[in-house]
Amino acid sequence: MVILNVLDPQAKASMALARVMDPADVPPAIAALTSTEAAIRLAKDDPRMAIRLISGWLSTREAVWYAALCLAQVRQAGADIGDPEALDRVVKWVKAPDGPSAEALASDGANHSPASLLARAVLQTRDNISPAKSNPVAPKPGMANRLAAMAVLGAAARWPGKNRKACVAHLVELGLDVAECLHLWEERAITNHPGLRATSSRAFLSTSGNIWENWK
Repeated sequence: MVILNVLDPQAKASMALARVMDPADVPPAIAALTSTEAAIRLAKDDPRMAIRLISGWLSTREAVWYAALCLAQVRQAGADIGDPEALDRVVKWVKAPDGPSAEALASDGANHSPASLLARAVLQTRDNISPAKSNPVAPKPGMANRLAAMAVLGAAARWPGKNRKACVAHLVELGLDVAECLHLWEERAITNHPGLRATSSRAFLSTSGNIWENWK
């Protein structure tokens, strides 16, 4: 199974972003910053790039879960994110990545909806992405995280309200929460690790807790 580990908050932002985009496209002003420094700056100046950074910094399993949360919330607001059953199958994979759930998603990646992109992300965790077992093809490391980031951005683009900027900002805050091991699929699902905020929100109420007020 091809799953990347979570990075250290002090890892260069270029490492996280290189997982989800062409390294040549990483903004030079961001590349040399630590992941924490970059998250703070991008959350304010370029939230879409912040989503890419978070998705690249997280482990593959966490990145897929983060995207699933985003899709579920945008769908709750009335957006068409694609087949909701595909999203359900993605969540099953997150809960049991060693099970047969990845194969169940094989037919879910046929279009470019956010749910389909996320299904394709899970398929990229298989050791062999070729339909021919006799001629195996290994996935490119980081492709699952990249597709997860694309799914989040695609879901944000389908936000049905007028204030899309607020939607994107919320999804960034949600990602920063997940980076602190908040909102996981089950309590203590993974070993706690430091997140990307300079000061952990665990000492306060989560900034993403009040998500739909005054968005219309």
